Amino acid sequence: MTALVCMTEEEHSLTRGGIVRSRQQSRLDGTTDTIHSMTSVVCSGDYEDDTSSTMPFSSTSSSSSMQSTTTSSSLTSKCEQQEEEDEASFDTIYTAVQDEPSKQKTKEDALSLFTLFRIQYLIVHTAIMLADGLQGTHLYVLYEGYGYSVSSLYSLGFVAGAFTSPFIGPVVDKIGRKKAAILYCVLEMIINYLELFPIFAGLIVSRMIGGITTNLLFSVFESWLVSEHRSRGFEQEKLEIILRDSTIVSNSAAIFSGYLAHCLAANLGAAGPFQGAVVLTCVALILVWAMWTENYGTGSNSSEITTWRGNMAGAFNTIVKDSKISRIGLIQGLTEGSLQTFVFLWSPALRTFANNAPAGSLGLDTDGEPAYGLIFGAFMACGVLGGFTEPLFRNLIKKFTVTKKKANADDTDSEGENGKHSVDFLCTICYLVSALLFLIPVFAKKDGAHSFTMCFGAFLIYELMVGLYMPCEGVIRSIYMPNESICSLMTMLRVIVNVAVALGVVSTNYVPFTSAFAALSVMMVVAAGLQLSLVPRDDLAKAFGKLVRTPFGASNGSKMKLA
Repeated sequence: MTALVCMTEEEHSLTRGGIVRSRQQSRLDGTTDTIHSMTSVVCSGDYEDDTSSTMPFSSTSSSSSMQSTTTSSSLTSKCEQQEEEDEASFDTIYTAVQDEPSKQKTKEDALSLFTLFRIQYLIVHTAIMLADGLQGTHLYVLYEGYGYSVSSLYSLGFVAGAFTSPFIGPVVDKIGRKKAAILYCVLEMIINYLELFPIFAGLIVSRMIGGITTNLLFSVFESWLVSEHRSRGFEQEKLEIILRDSTIVSNSAAIFSGYLAHCLAANLGAAGPFQGAVVLTCVALILVWAMWTENYGTGSNSSEITTWRGNMAGAFNTIVKDSKISRIGLIQGLTEGSLQTFVFLWSPALRTFANNAPAGSLGLDTDGEPAYGLIFGAFMACGVLGGFTEPLFRNLIKKFTVTKKKANADDTDSEGENGKHSVDFLCTICYLVSALLFLIPVFAKKDGAHSFTMCFGAFLIYELMVGLYMPCEGVIRSIYMPNESICSLMTMLRVIVNVAVALGVVSTNYVPFTSAFAALSVMMVVAAGLQLSLVPRDDLAKAFGKLVRTPFGASNGSKMKLA
């Protein structure tokens, strides 16, 4: 009877506790049955043992009866204790099973939020890059058609940018990145409208405002992205995904804008692409206003921000005191200055080498002239390819340079401190390769039959390198630059970029393009040296040590292990 009572109470308790579940929770039945069986065996065994020991004494005396009562009470207490342990065990199992779907749902929600954020940024970025690509394709042709000096007007924008760079970032951090993006769109529409008229004063104003908008373009959107990404709590690794996507989108938009500009120019003349740029910039303005939230240099609202002068002074002190940030600024100035100067140089260089190129050479049209539209599209396609393959090359660099550490309880990065420096190594390699590529037009013979093809191929590979290192540069800025003043730092450092481009473009009026390409090669070598200086000596020694040891390890008959 005691065993039956124990079983009945147990079943009642377990049923009351919620163990008897519906068919949808049938996966818990096995666990429930196990608990029932354990309780039954334990209770029944205890009863038989105790009753067998007390039966001889039950009929002899009243003291034996009292002892039996005490034993029965002890048995009931054991059963109750067993029931409590079983219920606790079941609760633990049930909680674990119930928590698993909630954890999975949390991960899915985080992924969906990141995907939505990613789309919000890339849609705006695509519209901005389309508009920027439209006005860039025919700027040289438009100014040449107006009869004005292309290099002088082109360099004027960068001179204006050099003077305004120190002030733009602090102002942007003060008023907010979303408002600054809207301001960029408004100024761009004004610029593109002024380009429609062959008035020299209007073109000067357009170029000067263009220097301001160029600084905004290369700082506001990225600083909004980095700040918003951090404020929403997304993983740092996911930021590299969006930066890589931005490079791919930029080059893809440039390809499409080149084709669109060709169609607009064929129907509306050289000013047609600028009219299209006005429309697309207006679309981008609407998208920014509707899809983006505001963020500032510090905190979540403008009341928490210092004055723009204080912000500018803080950014300047950060650059002076932190040698890594100042080196990043120099690297950015050298690499982007080289890129912007290359944009101005590739057309006259290929035109010169095309004079003696065989008919039908890749990159020439039917008249024997460089097919500028197709060449521009090919450059951008190589940039897209570089953006797509950047993760592959970065992982390859990690395998040959990163040394894994033994996992400890407190270690969160099993690859060690030098794991994050894979972007530094990849950038260094890209800079050195670019320096070698810039030497090809320097040593190529102007009357050589294959000089055009060699230079065209070198320029394509250079654009591939640009697609590889641009996402890495964004990751490096996000690592070393503080979030509260990242826009101020980026625009202040663009002084170096603007000065480098202005000097490079103006110099083409006085020196041959071969000398300009030689200067670009030297700039890329210096950038590579500065990039390596960001890596601590110990991590640099470990990386080169593993790079040297890895081939020998494979030749000893053992399988080469890649970290």
